[in-house]
Amino acid sequence: MGELTVSGGSSGAGSTAVDTAELFAEAARLGAFASVLDGWRAAFVEQSRRLDVVAGSAAGVPLTLARSSDPLGEAAVELMWGRVAVERASDHAAELHRALVEAGERYGASEASIEGYARLGGQIGAWMLGFGLRVMPIVTVQAIAAGAAAIVLERGGDLDAVLNDPEFAAFVANAVDSLDEVVAGALLVPLPLATAVGEGIRAPESASALLGAAGLFGVALGSRVLVDGPVRVSRPIPDGRADQSAGPRVSRTDAHPLEGPVSAPAGVGDLVDRIPTTDGGAQIRVERYGELGDPRWVVYIGGTVDFSLTAGTETHDMTSNLHGIADDAAIDALRFAGAESGAGERAVRAALAEAGAEPGDPILSVGHSGGGVVAAGLAADPELNVVAAVSVGGPVASAEIREGVPLLSVEHAEDPVPATGGTGHPSPGRLTVSRSVLEEGTGYDEVLPAHGLVRYRETAQLIDASEEERLVAFRRRVAEFTGDGTGEMTRWIGTRGPDPGEPDPGELSPSSPDAARAR
Repeated sequence: MGELTVSGGSSGAGSTAVDTAELFAEAARLGAFASVLDGWRAAFVEQSRRLDVVAGSAAGVPLTLARSSDPLGEAAVELMWGRVAVERASDHAAELHRALVEAGERYGASEASIEGYARLGGQIGAWMLGFGLRVMPIVTVQAIAAGAAAIVLERGGDLDAVLNDPEFAAFVANAVDSLDEVVAGALLVPLPLATAVGEGIRAPESASALLGAAGLFGVALGSRVLVDGPVRVSRPIPDGRADQSAGPRVSRTDAHPLEGPVSAPAGVGDLVDRIPTTDGGAQIRVERYGELGDPRWVVYIGGTVDFSLTAGTETHDMTSNLHGIADDAAIDALRFAGAESGAGERAVRAALAEAGAEPGDPILSVGHSGGGVVAAGLAADPELNVVAAVSVGGPVASAEIREGVPLLSVEHAEDPVPATGGTGHPSPGRLTVSRSVLEEGTGYDEVLPAHGLVRYRETAQLIDASEEERLVAFRRRVAEFTGDGTGEMTRWIGTRGPDPGEPDPGELSPSSPDAARAR
């Protein structure tokens, strides 16, 4: 089990990860302190000179040497030792300032070089894989199989140990960023051209291209693979069936469906604890706080339920996940085939609208796994008033963050799911908290135990107990948003497919394709 590692965010210090921005900030503070000490040193020298003048020391002999036994001499000695101490402190501060600046420059350059070389190595390896599959497919497949077998055997034949290794998560992040190089190699595109073009094509761009191709196949062949469709939402009733009585959105009144009062979340732990589980029940939970005329909303979004590639009735599936990752690509706005956004996100928008939320209402979005992608997607929409978002175990490394809207991303070192969004890019609005959660040599019943919501709940409790400045600031934002009173909660089931005999429910803005693509 590991301690929390905090990185990113717009401000703060105390991270257990190396942050070059913090190094330079500390260097600047030390530089300012060294300047203050220099001023003090000059003041000590001036006071010593004045004391010598007042005492009228003879023949230019300093008072500290001529009369060190009388009161004036003792004062001079004290001034002298004070000056020496200040001079030493000033010299040490200046030396440490130079060392921090140099360390920051070297670390930043080393970090950028390492990331650059790793990216280039991944591109070359991916191109060679595609090239090998094209010119000598049998040999390449055999080599891949042999390499995979060797890795598994190195870990005692335990495939789970491979899947739960932090190195595997890093491999996944680089692999999904390099899919275009595999294609380029298979098409015999020259390596220099493939790597140059591929630098701007990562996981979101690849996901967008894949959805565009799937959309074209869907139109031509009637395929439902990765082809999204309309959604509707309904409320669960006690026996587990869906209550289809939720009709078109109406003006906000007391008639909106309520399932009972709920206390305001006290921190990140409460937020993560309220995320719906993937046990076949409601995937979406909506809470309203504040007065009817001035409401604030918290929406909780469950993780992936259906892992097949064919879009069925389940909205929280791989098709929706792929849409969420593709939304982070600028070129996704140019895609003319397929849905504008994933069914999971559209179901959440519809649930918020049915619960009574209106455009402009402040929202806090929270999600696990694929639900984390949806939470980040809502936060990126300039037409929604999302004030903050929380993703646990979601692939949000490439998420576009609006200025002033923090995204807290909680990721476990052994969890490969966040890596499926690629290596991503730094963002001042994304605060990432990572932690190792698995005991080495311990067997687990789950295939991906580090991805389980139960372990993310444990990490959320540690976040609440942390005094790290950025985490304290985020918790304060949550507390100020929800207040300390009670709210009202509703739960919703999203279903892909039109609602027979009823018009489609409204969606919280944007509801038009142009607005959706503006994200």
